Amino acid sequence: MEMAQDLLTLTIGDYIREGKRLPAPSRPRGAKYRSVPLSALQSAKVDLYTAFLASGVRKAELARRIGIPKTHIERLFSLRHNSRLDRIEAALAALGKRLHVETRDAA
Repeated sequence: MEMAQDLLTLTIGDYIREGKRLPAPSRPRGAKYRSVPLSALQSAKVDLYTAFLASGVRKAELARRIGIPKTHIERLFSLRHNSRLDRIEAALAALGKRLHVETRDAA
């Protein structure tokens, strides 16, 4: 499973570096297939990136709105960088979004 998670992280990272829209997750195909989860932080980063693309705001403008250098915006989108959750929340708020965290029973 770890290799699948690494591959998913690399693939999403390539989409983000190239400025492409992320494809929608596919539906589960059956009992013999397992979905590959992202961590909570990575999921928040994917949501931030998706909201950023939909907003039409430039990276420099987003950086200005949340008070960080433009060079730090790439780190907020990077799935391999451990960004602070409060920064992701601030960036989402600057785009008119709110982060919602939910706890569920383990499957």
